[in-house]
Amino acid sequence: MVKIIQPDFHFLLVNIFGWRSGNDLHPLMKEMDKEKTDYWVWYVPGDSKSVYDISFYCPQVEGSFILAEVTKGKKK
Repeated sequence: MVKIIQPDFHFLLVNIFGWRSGNDLHPLMKEMDKEKTDYWVWYVPGDSKSVYDISFYCPQVEGSFILAEVTKGKKK
């Protein structure tokens, strides 16, 4: 029998239009890149299906921290 272990953290990607969360960072970033706007990548303790508030683009979960700010500078 194979037991699937769920990570005890997830990623939250947030911008002015909304947010995405999950355990696989690369597909999340591909989706956010389509919007062509800046966004922030957060590490959030807990399962990706957990419910919490997001205030001023920040997850309201103790132990969360920002991993990156992705900027989409203007093309010349």
